[in-house]
Amino acid sequence: MVKPVVEKIDDVEAMPLEGGGDIRWLITHKNGAPNFSMRYITVPGGKSTPAHRHDYEHEIFILDGEGEAELDGSVSPVSKDSFIFIPGGAFHTIRAKTDMKLICVVPVEVARMFLDNR
Repeated sequence: MVKPVVEKIDDVEAMPLEGGGDIRWLITHKNGAPNFSMRYITVPGGKSTPAHRHDYEHEIFILDGEGEAELDGSVSPVSKDSFIFIPGGAFHTIRAKTDMKLICVVPVEVARMFLDNR
């Protein structure tokens, strides 16, 4: 049986991201999550998330800040309470105008790719 998890964000290691932000893997397979991982991403004003594409979908919720999301060449403004669906294969990045805080949900296999060799 998988056990529930309750922790504080400050207890999770922040790892640098290309572009100037950082990421914390909050919930992953290491907590027993069988399907999805939840990440907390911060992006300082003037910085961005890595510009990239991959084959898996993910969902993002903007907790705080203002910026713009580029998705397959289309740019949209985003701010607190915006949410973004990024289908697999879509080129994407988020550029912060002010300090931003995001929650990002990805398939648990992504956490395995990034964390199992750490």
